[in-house]
Amino acid sequence: MSPRIRAATIDDAGTLAALIEGFAQNHPGAAHPRSVEAMIEAYLGNDPVSRVLLAERDGSVIAFGAWRKTYDPYWSFFGGEVMALYVEPAWRGRGMALSLVAAIAAEVRTYGGRFLQGNYGDSVAPLYERMAAGRDERACHLSAEDFETIAAAAGSSPREILRRWRETRQQFQ
Repeated sequence: MSPRIRAATIDDAGTLAALIEGFAQNHPGAAHPRSVEAMIEAYLGNDPVSRVLLAERDGSVIAFGAWRKTYDPYWSFFGGEVMALYVEPAWRGRGMALSLVAAIAAEVRTYGGRFLQGNYGDSVAPLYERMAAGRDERACHLSAEDFETIAAAAGSSPREILRRWRETRQQFQ
């Protein structure tokens, strides 16, 4: 039986927050406190950063997927980028992730998109690479003190930006 897939609403805020806690369990930031208010603004507010779809079975929300519109400058196509995909452990292996990916792809297509992409780790590579072509790529995250240093140096010469970044790195080693 297929899950019911629907867009998240403000009434789903508590459920979505609980799913995000499950999603974060294997992340380096698992213990970091997450603000429900920020999550509501990001996903359910007036200007959301991503669209969120929920999967339901037997009257319970068991999974979510978040995506945002993107553009590929090489191919000159709009598409979608999956930002998060999570299925409750008791429901894994039953096609819930595939159902969510299909629903996200259909939504992306209604917005004029022609592809779907996302980043993933080794633990879920077998799942994702059954659905899509995997490539050896790297992803970078500029965050915390490094982010603040680089952002504060905007408008400086490249040499000055690098100097400030190196000073920050030395402070935290």
